[in-house]
Amino acid sequence: MDAHTQPEKNPKDKNLRIFIREGKPIVEEPKEFIAVLFTKDKKFLERAIVKNDEVIFDSEICEKDAFKLLLAPNRKEVRKEQNYEVLQTRHKAYDPVVNINAQGQFEILPIPDLFIDFWFIRKCRVKGNVSKYFDISGYNAKKGLCKTRVHICEVDRLFWILPRIPDYIITKIPDLITRPEIPFPVPVEKIPNIPPFPDPIGPRADLNIDQIFQSTSFEPSKLQEATDKISESYLKENRQAIQGNQSVMQLLQSSNPANIRQAVLNNFQLFHPIFCITPWLWPYFYKCDEIKVVYTDDNGDFDTEIIYNLFGDKPDLYFWVEAFIENQWETVYKPSLPCNIYWNYTCAQQVNIIVTDPRVQWDCTEDLTGKVIWVKTINSGTSVSHIEQRDVTGALIQGQSLKRQGLTDKFETMGNYRRPFGSGLSFKVQFSDAVRSDRYSYYRWSYRKVKHGDLSLAYGAPTPISNPAHKRYSFTFEGTDGFTHIDYNYAKLGPLEEAGKVGLYHIPPVSPAQAPFLAPETNAGWQSRDTWTIGFDSHLEGDGLYEFTLELFDSNGNLVEDVPNELFQVPHYDTFAPSVLAQSDNLRSSGPGKCNAFKMLMRIDNSECSALISKIKVDGVEKNPTCCGFVPYKPTSNIEIKFRAYHPHNFADLSFVIQKGTCSDGGQSGKTNARGMVIGDAITNDGVGYSRNSFSEYSRTFTPADLLGICTSEGKAAFAEHLYVNALAVNGNTEVNQYDASKLAAFALEPE
Repeated sequence: MDAHTQPEKNPKDKNLRIFIREGKPIVEEPKEFIAVLFTKDKKFLERAIVKNDEVIFDSEICEKDAFKLLLAPNRKEVRKEQNYEVLQTRHKAYDPVVNINAQGQFEILPIPDLFIDFWFIRKCRVKGNVSKYFDISGYNAKKGLCKTRVHICEVDRLFWILPRIPDYIITKIPDLITRPEIPFPVPVEKIPNIPPFPDPIGPRADLNIDQIFQSTSFEPSKLQEATDKISESYLKENRQAIQGNQSVMQLLQSSNPANIRQAVLNNFQLFHPIFCITPWLWPYFYKCDEIKVVYTDDNGDFDTEIIYNLFGDKPDLYFWVEAFIENQWETVYKPSLPCNIYWNYTCAQQVNIIVTDPRVQWDCTEDLTGKVIWVKTINSGTSVSHIEQRDVTGALIQGQSLKRQGLTDKFETMGNYRRPFGSGLSFKVQFSDAVRSDRYSYYRWSYRKVKHGDLSLAYGAPTPISNPAHKRYSFTFEGTDGFTHIDYNYAKLGPLEEAGKVGLYHIPPVSPAQAPFLAPETNAGWQSRDTWTIGFDSHLEGDGLYEFTLELFDSNGNLVEDVPNELFQVPHYDTFAPSVLAQSDNLRSSGPGKCNAFKMLMRIDNSECSALISKIKVDGVEKNPTCCGFVPYKPTSNIEIKFRAYHPHNFADLSFVIQKGTCSDGGQSGKTNARGMVIGDAITNDGVGYSRNSFSEYSRTFTPADLLGICTSEGKAAFAEHLYVNALAVNGNTEVNQYDASKLAAFALEPE
């Protein structure tokens, strides 16, 4: 092409001016370009619009080796970006070579057609849902997660990445196919900083890669399990398909890196499952750039638009999710990149993300119309409808009766109330929008101890709970990147004092922007319809049966004595939702159809378990007085095994296992292994069991043959004894495991 005639340079003009030689006329969008100026070490200086085939910067630079230049389309995302690498990888910015022409002016050659093709864009709708399965007192439900942060990333296409992968990595690929039995460790060489954009640009290739693996939620501990499942069947088929392709195998067996690259490029759909379970390859074959961050709505849905190249192929997308937990954003879903790519994403295709992170709570609920106070759960996992309020014993457990009042059937079959509550309690309530008024302005939780741990009567006075409580709300703001984001703040509910009443808390209004909170942020709205109304320290007055009451107060701090019974509601026992009217057991009556409080009984037990394994007795005498554990016996001896599994109020399960050497002797284990609640005799598979005495000691007598089993002919064997005592207390969501106890011991039988 002919050189473009440039105007003479004004010697007084010290600004950096760069001319662009004529290239292919651009008749479609984008018609305008941005030039971004960086220092030699890629630090951002400024950006300017390219006009009339030239760009003028404010910077005063005279040496062509003193700066770097990038050209990119004039789009919002580009105008906000100052990172050299991101401009190259995500926006396919052009890195020109700057020359000095005959007139002494800075000049670059025309922008290559390949880059211009990548600058023509098309919009693509991306939509999906983020949800989690919740177990609330046996009711398992899939619920959308509101206001989670979804990161949408685009995976670099293979034809951009493959040329940059080192030869020593490429040459390892054939062995992954032909010698899969060889364990390949992570290469000892340091993974290099792979440049984000090849220069010069290699030829493009059209890849037709189907979505091999659907996006699935993996807990970190489940990743290996998932890859194992892939390797058992699917990988074998893929290896066989590759090995059966003669042209591919010729390229792989050539030991030529260029040939191996070509084989992978042309058959990536076959190689991808192999790469998916080879973690040390991931940094080389899978590079992902974040292109957008969106937030889910009240139902867990997200719906947005991204842009992709008009002349390129469809975007390959990867998703990961954050949730706001304990005052900060935490990653709750981030499965392995290679196995969770949406290849050739079809615009508007529904992306369903299932979160399994146990920290994520169900805080997104449906609106309640009318005036309703729905007392829902202890923490997030135990429905208040699954706490026994009646003074009953229920079915016998191992022949013993158990007082069920105040216990929950969390983690049990429905109706098997045998679990008390431990530390870390809080009460979740949903107030409908119409509740807050001058009549119902405040709430207050109080407690009193009505029975001790042994269920003898206690005469505690009602005491208001005055722990600080806040309700979280979200708001929007525009970030420095020019996009809208969500952040969080808190409105203080209490404790407050009004008219001499202490322990009062605000009933939330419809919005945190309303009185009494008057949140100043833009578009402030409650994070959840649910309210964590109070937290309770269950260690305050020791173990026992407690009564908790929820009272309402007007704007002057007066107790509302005539609350309609139907205002207080609880979860449906079988399905959780819809709410149902609270029954008389949960109401403190103040007249026909009226009450002045919601109440519930809860059994608190923070006692610790203890575990002890006694020395072996032969014919009633300890035969191993030292710690060495050798037990001499006669063929006619009776051998006693004894252990102690104890909980002060019997709220624990025991598991006792005897392992003989490395044997798997079902006959022996059926007699020696025991289980059950520490309330009565322990259960064994042969039906005889271990007898329990008043000290919670369990014992059973065996013959030598009972214990030796398949080792009887040898006459001796070594045994390990393991006892685990599992406390049954729950905090509403999980067991309180710090109350558990365990013990390990060993002995060896040898004939006298």
